[in-house]
Amino acid sequence: MDVLLPTLSLIIGAVLFTISFRMVSQANPSERIPQLWGRPARHPRRIHAVRAAAIGLLLLGVAGWSSTLGYAGLLLLLPAFLPVMIMNVLHNRRVARGQRGQQGHPAAQPAAADSPLGPGQR
Repeated sequence: MDVLLPTLSLIIGAVLFTISFRMVSQANPSERIPQLWGRPARHPRRIHAVRAAAIGLLLLGVAGWSSTLGYAGLLLLLPAFLPVMIMNVLHNRRVARGQRGQQGHPAAQPAAADSPLGPGQR
């Protein structure tokens, strides 16, 4: 029973951290999101509250497990952050793929103003 509350705290913290990343990715559907350091183009304020709660719960869970595991309890943060890391890589790949697709697409390029048919006509 000594590890039930720390385990629940870790699980809820990991879920909240994942939800906070989902909120960031929805606010930046066509922008890359930095993996570790940096700030995305759009960063809604409500994310700060969700992340603060997530980090607080994660630290509480690690503190509870550290009485049993010692410093190895810090390793419990890795599974908590893993879903967010995977989601970030997938989001940035999707954005990069979308930007590559738009560069080669003829409809994305503006029509030449000096076209023999007149401006805006091909």
